[in-house]
Amino acid sequence: MEEFNVSIFLFINQYAGKSSILDAVLIGAAEVMPYVFMFVMLYLWFDVNIERKRSSLNAGLSVLLCMLTSYVISLFYYHSRPFMDGIGTQLVEHAPDSSFPSDHTTFIFSISVMLLFNSSTRGIGAILCSLSLISGLSRVFVGVHYPLDILGAIWVAIFSSVVVFKLQSKTCFILNYLVCKMRNTYKP
Repeated sequence: MEEFNVSIFLFINQYAGKSSILDAVLIGAAEVMPYVFMFVMLYLWFDVNIERKRSSLNAGLSVLLCMLTSYVISLFYYHSRPFMDGIGTQLVEHAPDSSFPSDHTTFIFSISVMLLFNSSTRGIGAILCSLSLISGLSRVFVGVHYPLDILGAIWVAIFSSVVVFKLQSKTCFILNYLVCKMRNTYKP
């Protein structure tokens, strides 16, 4: 499996450093995408549609569960990054910590997958899923992750999103409380 992981990494990373335009676009995709996704969540939160607010809240909860799950995995499983193994071309600086699963990819996929579960945000979720995949692959391109780090992040994001979706009735109470509190109409 490790040979497969390295060979796919080298296949994608072989183009790094060869075109300044391609490098700039994929470095941007690798580094900026989480901020774009946070902006989308804020946009949905301030939308007048309560379903979109619920989707934003659920996406935030999915991110929290994802990042916690990712942290727990990193406590029990360590996998070095490509630049730590001395292979590939590294285009961005990164701490030499465990690479599995990719935190960036976990973060953005948890948002996009969660948005797919609600009909009012399904279109946005589909677009964000595509951007998540591009961003995840760009993390491989820039030399800071192996492909299986990205695949692991996707699985963690799906798991966390499904758990949050299944517990959605609990988040309805939280959202109702927050909305009423903002309108000063909450009566315990």
